[in-house]
Amino acid sequence: MICYHKFTNHNTINLFGVISYNSLVVLNKLYTAVLKNIMKFEIKMNSLKNMFRPTKPISKNVSFKPDELISNSQKLMLELGIIRQSTNGLYHLLPLAQRSLDKLINIINKNMMNIGAQKISMPVLIHSNLWKKTGRLSKNIEDLYIVNDRKSKEFLLSPTHEEVVTDLFSSDPKTYKQLPLMLYQIGTKFRDEIRPKLGIIRSKEFLMKDLYSFDRDQTSAITTYNKVCQAYEKIFKHIGVKFIKVEGTSGMMGGNQSHEFHFPAEVGDDTLLQCKKCEFGMNKEMSPELVQCPKCSSTDIEFTKAIEVGHTFNLGTFYSNALSATYSDTDGTLKPPYMGSYGLGVTRIIGASVECLSTQEIIQWPRSLSPFTVCIIPAKEGSIEENTSLNNIQSLYNHFTKIFGDDIVVDDRTHMTIGKRLIEAKKLGFPFVVVMGKKINENPSLYELYEASTNKLKHYELSNLINYLKQQCLDKI
Repeated sequence: MICYHKFTNHNTINLFGVISYNSLVVLNKLYTAVLKNIMKFEIKMNSLKNMFRPTKPISKNVSFKPDELISNSQKLMLELGIIRQSTNGLYHLLPLAQRSLDKLINIINKNMMNIGAQKISMPVLIHSNLWKKTGRLSKNIEDLYIVNDRKSKEFLLSPTHEEVVTDLFSSDPKTYKQLPLMLYQIGTKFRDEIRPKLGIIRSKEFLMKDLYSFDRDQTSAITTYNKVCQAYEKIFKHIGVKFIKVEGTSGMMGGNQSHEFHFPAEVGDDTLLQCKKCEFGMNKEMSPELVQCPKCSSTDIEFTKAIEVGHTFNLGTFYSNALSATYSDTDGTLKPPYMGSYGLGVTRIIGASVECLSTQEIIQWPRSLSPFTVCIIPAKEGSIEENTSLNNIQSLYNHFTKIFGDDIVVDDRTHMTIGKRLIEAKKLGFPFVVVMGKKINENPSLYELYEASTNKLKHYELSNLINYLKQQCLDKI
């Protein structure tokens, strides 16, 4: 710091000797510049200034029809540079969306590993012969992307992997000792949606978590089925968005048991029927004219619009028989394994979460999926708070990393006012925003904390701020 003793007149200062006032101004500018350069090397911080976020919400190559439904989540995520539309039904996930996606994948991986599922990756291109063997190529073909290679061999761009994983299972001898077996992946899927809409909630290319189970018999298969359903419930509870589990139709997947997981939302394509008395629920597709609960006979039925975000199927031996998949049982006989299929719409969960929680102007993330938990807004360039802000930001950032790890971003666009940056931080939905404003020069320094959940600003000394955020972090564990 530049330390001076007293003014001898307007133009000179005693600084271990006498220098001119103009020289002091130059030194202060030099000091500020040095601090900024030191910051570049010492702080490995996430920066909003350097983050790729297009300023124009809609690409010049994209046009919307006047009657096309654009959801609130789609509008907000486009306007704030979180996603970018490539063409109809196809989207880029930009840095903020990618961070949210990575958090969701971590949640999914943890819960899958906890039940003993093993993660793999399977090819996106599927030889059409596999689908011909199960008969699925002759059904719902309008939803499929079919391509040919240079040798005229026919392939599908995978919408789902039941055939592929069953073929993988059958490629090597298996015994009863290796069952139950659960294999899952998180990968790209393709479906030629007749009308893609609502942004990443319903698109032609999307990310899905699909898990496939193999069991010795129906009893064991039901045990595995229930285990995966319970893991899905834990995943959705961790995410923090209200969800509804109902009985569903098996559709093109086949099988004799199916459940759906939904986020309630007015823009949803599904209608759920729920009994208020016993909480039994089903998709309206199963019984369009239902007036009485099939479980308790109550007529108090509630209708709810919702977005499907997960689906589970007990498949039986349909795919095993069609693709000659077997295992060796205790007596050496070869038997078809009983299978299950379990999907989560990974990118859809991101869009649906934003849809369910946000207002018309402000994104509200579930805290578990927010791209960053804390946003720090330092003082404006050239303000009287700038030097104090520069002095304190590294220490502040380091304190927060001990609580939140790499989950912090600095809005270092200091050419903008604090007010403008705070407005944008609110719109982006960061759970906590720490502002280094005018009170940073007080003794002791005071930091402003904005909480998205309460929409309020409060001032804290550093130690109190750290303790408060620690507690907020513990409350979410």
